[in-house]
Amino acid sequence: MKKDDSRGFRYHEHTADITIECWAATLEEAFEEAALAAFEVIVDTTTVEPRDRMTVAVEGIDLEELLVEWIGQLIAMIDLNNQFYSKFKVRSIVEGEPWRLEAEVWGETIDYQKHDIHTEVKAMTYADLKIERSPERTTLWFTLDL
Repeated sequence: MKKDDSRGFRYHEHTADITIECWAATLEEAFEEAALAAFEVIVDTTTVEPRDRMTVAVEGIDLEELLVEWIGQLIAMIDLNNQFYSKFKVRSIVEGEPWRLEAEVWGETIDYQKHDIHTEVKAMTYADLKIERSPERTTLWFTLDL
């Protein structure tokens, strides 16, 4: 079965970090893909059951900072809640001063016997950060510090 090409992500080589390119038809879906791509760097998300639902709200002075805050908050939640996440639903992104994002994420308590862990992500960075928007597609580029 062919994967839907209207949304997805891929990785690009970067010195000691990893650059992610992700895309979707809408800005909200692109932010969901960014979250999934970031967590796939950390853990095989197919081993993480979406048992517990958490609400996430972040703000940024512009769309780029909103993306950094979104991914940064999700990375912080790993340690704050002792959980990995595998399902992401961005409910809204509102342009303004500041920009606002509201979302729900699902995951479960970290289980080192169950979860196939890949690598630790230290932080979301502004390196190579780019957001391209058109009526048909939004593409995000960002780098994670490993």
